[in-house]
Amino acid sequence: MELLILSIVLLLSGCTSLVQKGGAILDGEAFSEKPAVVYQSNKIASGIDIELKEFKGKNGEEFIEISSSEWRGISLKGYMPDSDGDFELKEAWILSSHSQGWNEFTLDLLGSAAFSPVEGVGGVLHLNQNIERVQISSGKIRLKSSRLTGNAALAPLRNRRERILALTDWMDDWQSKTHGKLNFVSQDEFENFWKPLLFPEMVPKAKRPPGYSDKNANWGRADSIKWNKTYTEYIFPEEFWELRNSGALLRDWEEALPWIYIEYSWDYMIDSFSETLLYKIE
Repeated sequence: MELLILSIVLLLSGCTSLVQKGGAILDGEAFSEKPAVVYQSNKIASGIDIELKEFKGKNGEEFIEISSSEWRGISLKGYMPDSDGDFELKEAWILSSHSQGWNEFTLDLLGSAAFSPVEGVGGVLHLNQNIERVQISSGKIRLKSSRLTGNAALAPLRNRRERILALTDWMDDWQSKTHGKLNFVSQDEFENFWKPLLFPEMVPKAKRPPGYSDKNANWGRADSIKWNKTYTEYIFPEEFWELRNSGALLRDWEEALPWIYIEYSWDYMIDSFSETLLYKIE
């Protein structure tokens, strides 16, 4: 039964609510809290679907949650706005699903924001650009029939995040030497741009980058894949050589692509949320 539910969740990944609750469904935690108030953007006017919900938890805690159908698999949680509309962001909840499971975790945040009331309408959301991503504080991992929770999940999640941040730093550095930072409007666009550059062995020859060549290359095999080690040393700094040639970089890509996309696009995502008028839904 559990495997059936997992399959349904992953097959319906286009539905934001199911994707964002995927891990919680198996734990019986999904839909345990209902929002007291809901605000939504007008996509035609703002260009983006944004939803801000006010919650009153069973323990008496009051908080808000910000999400968007444009950025599936992430919601931002913060304290309730004060009388001036200012509030602190507390954490990001991220669910990065793939064909054989998911990474689900809470990422602690430090940053301020505001939800300025507009009388008779709702309010304007503003997120400051310098929101600091601190550390993963809790999480769960599902890979095939294997499952990690609690402290057992923290170390692999934190280690994977260190590798992802190193990768996105390299992406920024590589782009600074070419055409500058690129912002992608979808995960598919992100994948189509980066996968041929990172893993040319995994794409058709016509899509391989100009710097890739099979001639006189030094090869290595890992996970049934022949890796062009000469290309690895051509494109990457030395600290990435073993990661790519061992297949570890590919595993991160295949098991955490939505997560990589979110970390890479963080500033762009935060900026896309800001200065948006949200309407109160009665």
